[in-house]
Amino acid sequence: MTAPPEWSRLRVMDALLAHDRAHSAQLDPAEKLQQALDVMRAGIRLKRSALRRQFPEAGETEVDQRLGQMATRGRLSPRQSLH
Repeated sequence: MTAPPEWSRLRVMDALLAHDRAHSAQLDPAEKLQQALDVMRAGIRLKRSALRRQFPEAGETEVDQRLGQMATRGRLSPRQSLH
């Protein structure tokens, strides 16, 4: 009996995870922090882009407000007021 094709993908993912863990173990705390901040910045850029698509009429100030509200209070529904 042969393994389903998705198992081979899982093995590849396991190998990637093991590689990432080994690499991470070699980093000093400052490098780990820098990587975390880089990922956070990328996430903020992606969310900002999504907000611009969701609210095309919104200016940068409104996008900043929506992003800030999401960061401090959780998700903002499309119908929620900014104030």
